[in-house]
Amino acid sequence: MSAIVYHLKSALSRVFPVILAVLMPVLVQAQPAVDTLPMKALTTNSSGNLLVLRESGLTVIENGIATGMSLPPSDSDAKPASLAKGADGSIYLAGPGLGVWRYDGAGERWQSLNNTLPNLGVTAMAAHATQPETLYAYLEEGGMFRSRDGGAKWVKVDNGPEEPVQAFLHSDMPGSMESGWLFAGTTRGVARSMDCFCFWGDAGDLRGTVSAISYDPAAPENIYAVVEGQLHHSADGGETWISLTVPQDVTALAFSPVQGLVVGTASGDLLAPSADGKWSPVHD
Repeated sequence: MSAIVYHLKSALSRVFPVILAVLMPVLVQAQPAVDTLPMKALTTNSSGNLLVLRESGLTVIENGIATGMSLPPSDSDAKPASLAKGADGSIYLAGPGLGVWRYDGAGERWQSLNNTLPNLGVTAMAAHATQPETLYAYLEEGGMFRSRDGGAKWVKVDNGPEEPVQAFLHSDMPGSMESGWLFAGTTRGVARSMDCFCFWGDAGDLRGTVSAISYDPAAPENIYAVVEGQLHHSADGGETWISLTVPQDVTALAFSPVQGLVVGTASGDLLAPSADGKWSPVHD
C-alpha cells in the first residue's frame, strides 16, 4: 500500500505543475471586475462592453468579469490617458509619450497612427461622432490636429483653446456650421467650438480643471464634465451647468448602450445612476 501511495504522490507532483501552467494565463486574464486603482478613462466597445483604463492597465468588462488587454508597445515614460470609440466602433488609445493608436480586433493588436504627428505628446483625443475616418488629437506643444483618413495623415487645424486640454470629445449636437461640435476640458473649464474650428469660447461658467468629459449620443445637448472629482451636467450644450451628487470622487466618464451614464471613481468603482437617482455598481 505504501508503494501505491508513493507512486500516486509522485505522479501528482509531475502532473500538477503542468495543470497549473495551463491554467495560470486564464486565472491572470479573467478575474472579478474589482480593482481599487482610480479609473483614468472609460469607453465602450462595439459590443457595448466597458473598457477601463487604470494605472494597472487596460481591461474589458463583460458579464462582471474583467479581462486584461495588451497595451501598445511604448517607452516606459509613456502615459496612456485617453480612450475613444469611433463611429464604426473602433477603439483608440492615446497619451503623452504614446501618441495615438487604434486597436485591431481581428488581429488583437494595436496599430500606430503616429507617422505624421509632430510628436507623441498627445494629452487628449476624440473621434468624430458620425464620420468613422475623422479623428482629433490635441498636442500640448503643438495644438489641435485632425485626420480625415483614420490617422494616416494628421493636419494642424488650430492652436486649440487658450488653456491646455485634458479631455476632449466630438458631438453631433445640432447648430454647427459644419458637422458637429468639439468640447474640450481644459485647466480653466469647458471650451467649445464648432468643428469648422471657427472660434473657441467658454461653454458656460464652469470653472476648474476638467479631468473628464462625455455626452449622451441619444441626446447630444446633455454634456457631463468632471472638475476636481465633482460631476457636473449641462442639459443645453454647455450653456449652464449643475452639480450632481455622486458618493465617490469621479475620475472617468462614458455612455454605455446598456447602463447609460457610467462613472469611474477614485476608489476604482464603476457606478451608474438608477431611475431614482441612486448610484449602483454596474457589474453587480
